[in-house]
Amino acid sequence: MIANTLHSDIPPRTGLDIVGMQLALALTAGIPLLLSFLVPINRLALFECPFFNITGLPGPFCGFTRSIWAISAGDWVFATVNCPLAWLLYAALISVFTWNAGRLLLGGNMTGKFILSTNRNRANQIAGIAITLILLNWIYRLSQGLT
Repeated sequence: MIANTLHSDIPPRTGLDIVGMQLALALTAGIPLLLSFLVPINRLALFECPFFNITGLPGPFCGFTRSIWAISAGDWVFATVNCPLAWLLYAALISVFTWNAGRLLLGGNMTGKFILSTNRNRANQIAGIAITLILLNWIYRLSQGLT
C-alpha cells in the first residue's frame, strides 16, 4: 500500500521522454565513433593534460583517445599496446549506439532493456570493477613508460 502511494506521485514517461533519452544516448555514443572515422588524429584539437603538467605522469585516462582512433583506423596492435582498456570502451560505445539507434529506428519495439536495473550493492560492485580496471590500465601504462 505504501509503495503504491510513493510511486503514484511519479508521472508516467511519455513517448517524447523516451525518444529524447534514446536520442541523447545514441548521440553520446555515436559522435565519438563517427569522429574517430572521419577526423584524423593529427587534426584533432587535443589539449595538454593538466594532470601530466602537474605530476609529470600520464593520468588514468591518458591514451584512450589515441587508442579509440587507432581502433577505428585499423591499427589494432597500437591500440592494444597503448591502452588495452580502450577496447572495452570501444565495444561499449558501439553497443550503446546500436541499441539506442535501433530503438529510435524501430520505434522502441525492441525487447529487453539495455540499462540494467540493479540494487545499490550491485551498482557498487560494478563501480568497483570499473575503478579497478581503470587503475590496472593506468598501472600498465605507467610500467610501460607510455605517456
